[in-house]
Amino acid sequence: MGHGLEKLTTREAAAVINEVIHEPDGYWEQFLVNNRRPGRKTDRRVPYEKRGGAVLYSRDDLASLIEFEKTKRIGGVKLSGRAAEAMRAFGIGEKGGSTTGRKLNVSAVTLQADQATGARFVQLITSDPLMVYRLEISEAKALAKELADAAHAGERGAQ
Repeated sequence: MGHGLEKLTTREAAAVINEVIHEPDGYWEQFLVNNRRPGRKTDRRVPYEKRGGAVLYSRDDLASLIEFEKTKRIGGVKLSGRAAEAMRAFGIGEKGGSTTGRKLNVSAVTLQADQATGARFVQLITSDPLMVYRLEISEAKALAKELADAAHAGERGAQ
């Protein structure tokens, strides 16, 4: 059986996580228990399956959680969900990201019509990461003005 297919109990899964990200005894076991509770807010749900009375985790899902948790911990400091979200937004630690932000790779800007309502809107598509945005016409005009104003101010400041 492949290593990634092996299923681990909550206690075994907690031990695997703790080998990489050290926390006080019991932390990861409680984390996994809380993570299964639908009412608990969490940055990331860890998939699990119930078999009989046991809750089981795959090594692949744990590896994914470990990588996610590692991005939240810079220099031994745990970041809150919001701070970790900001790190991902800027792309810090990722290809193309920096402390000043990600490079914007716009692959398309097109005029579209909503199939249900016929309302026209501007669709902006970025690559790396691939994202598709819908801007109402007034939002597109406001964004275009803000971009032009900032660019003009930058040109004036460079002279």
